[in-house]
Amino acid sequence: MAGTSLRVPPASLMRVRMRACLRAPARCAWRALLVILAVGVVTGLVFGIWPGLDIAITARFYDPAQKSFPLTYDPAFQAVRDINQTIGLVVAIAAGVVLIARLAVPPRWVFLPRALTARAAAFVLAALAIAPGLIINGILKPHGGRPRPIELQMFGGPIDFVPWYSPYGQCPSNCSFASGEMSSAIWLVSVAVLLPRAWRPVGVAAVLLWALAVGGVRIAMGGHFTSDVLMSAVLTALTVWVLHLLIVRPAEPTD
Repeated sequence: MAGTSLRVPPASLMRVRMRACLRAPARCAWRALLVILAVGVVTGLVFGIWPGLDIAITARFYDPAQKSFPLTYDPAFQAVRDINQTIGLVVAIAAGVVLIARLAVPPRWVFLPRALTARAAAFVLAALAIAPGLIINGILKPHGGRPRPIELQMFGGPIDFVPWYSPYGQCPSNCSFASGEMSSAIWLVSVAVLLPRAWRPVGVAAVLLWALAVGGVRIAMGGHFTSDVLMSAVLTALTVWVLHLLIVRPAEPTD
């Protein structure tokens, strides 16, 4: 009928976009970069202009009567942390084994899938070393100075609150900005983008859901502010994206 427009159902639109990504992964990768940068800019601005939002979110998990975060020692939440650490350790060891096997063992003695190349293993290990290792745990957490929620005066601690961008916090070491556990969870995207093209969207979605759980747990336990978790995710995802461009993309067929 004239004057009417056809509306594409969201599920159908998503399938169309996924097929487009499968046909042109490089173009999809640039879109992913835009999303990462957009999340970083929005997070920085929102929590920079309204730093009290961090406090408001965290306060929902604080019990003034007990003067503590009740979920800090919750077994289920502790299990999420343990599982995240175990997954990261297993993936790192597996990548190390693949790298050594590809570089030090004669090819006729190596029985690995073709996709498990030395380049792929080096990419995963480099992402781990640079993002969770150097940027988050090597630079930001030791020198950022931002106290964790459990250290704030308003939550029973001895230290004053500072926004995410402030270098003047009184935390001496192992500080709140940024989240190491969120970084290690998002780092698993480096594995997801190595999956066969048809499985990459599913792999990335699974990693993001897992990272959402890990980040939520750290916020609820009073270990990190929301901005710590989101900015850690952005920095880690950006590192993975750059390293994928430098290490993996040159060996992939052109679109």
